[in-house]
Amino acid sequence: MVALLCGPAFADAQPAPVQSDHGATVAPAPPGVAQGEASYSYDPSGRRDPFKPIGLEKPASEGNLDLPPLQRIGLTEVSLIAIIWGGYGYSAMVQTPDGKGYTVKQGTRIGPNNGVISRITENSLVVEERFTDVYGNKQVREYVKRLHAKEGSE
Repeated sequence: MVALLCGPAFADAQPAPVQSDHGATVAPAPPGVAQGEASYSYDPSGRRDPFKPIGLEKPASEGNLDLPPLQRIGLTEVSLIAIIWGGYGYSAMVQTPDGKGYTVKQGTRIGPNNGVISRITENSLVVEERFTDVYGNKQVREYVKRLHAKEGSE
């Protein structure tokens, strides 16, 4: 049995529930959905946004992200890989624990304690850290990173 409802008087009319063959009462489909199709609703709570890029979220434990990468890593974690010399003087290549390499020169800031590369020699890199000790005296601490000797050249 099909009933056609037309005109403005029947615009808000809802069809009555229908008795199925198995004896259960089936609610009629909402307007715009064909009879026999199930309506579907999606609840996104507890799920990530599918339109956000994956892998761009940074963990909160990385420290201050405003600093350049060489200033986030301690001097003991940086290794000196090479010394380069040329018409502009010496420069050095250092490697961070994550495997990334950086070219540095005199005056480059390095380390979390505002260290500055004071000089680069043929086989070493010297970093100066200026700090105030517990008594209020200004101190300068020098770290020397040496270029490793080649294996078997002793």
